[in-house]
Amino acid sequence: MKKASIFLFGSFLLLLLVAGCTTSGTYADLLKTQSIIIKDYIKQNNIQLTSSLPADNAWKSNEYCLTPTGLYYRLLNPGDTTTDSIRAGDRVSVRYLKISITTPPDTVENTWTTLTSPYPFIMTYRVSGSEPSAWQEAVSYMKYSGSEAQMIVPGTLGFSAEQSSITPYVHVISILKVPGQD
Repeated sequence: MKKASIFLFGSFLLLLLVAGCTTSGTYADLLKTQSIIIKDYIKQNNIQLTSSLPADNAWKSNEYCLTPTGLYYRLLNPGDTTTDSIRAGDRVSVRYLKISITTPPDTVENTWTTLTSPYPFIMTYRVSGSEPSAWQEAVSYMKYSGSEAQMIVPGTLGFSAEQSSITPYVHVISILKVPGQD
């Protein structure tokens, strides 16, 4: 009986050990792989990096700002700068494309139009929710309704599924301030 108990306990420990090991490697390995993937994408697309946002939104071709959080950000359209900027607590409608940065790239999610998704993603600016933290940061740079931006989003700043798998994606987002909040 004692030998059977030891055998069962040993088998259980072995099962736990095998189940705890993954083929994807450690978290540090995943971060290293993500870094390589992003660097390759930047090189393949001739992206130029800067550490600060360009003055007066004068973006050069293929220029991205690498922010302190690790987000690669590029403003595509400044939006309606004649209106009030988006402020903390404002509800923001987001239409987005999520594109893999593998070769060839593939659109993974598409809510850009009502044909692909009848309702946009709604988030509250400066209130954390289910949106990627990269979006909160991007809206702080975009500032105005109608703005569009493109980002290389490391997995740690993406949706929760990307955070656990450390998968980077390109996100293209368009924002509109939800009316009736003034």
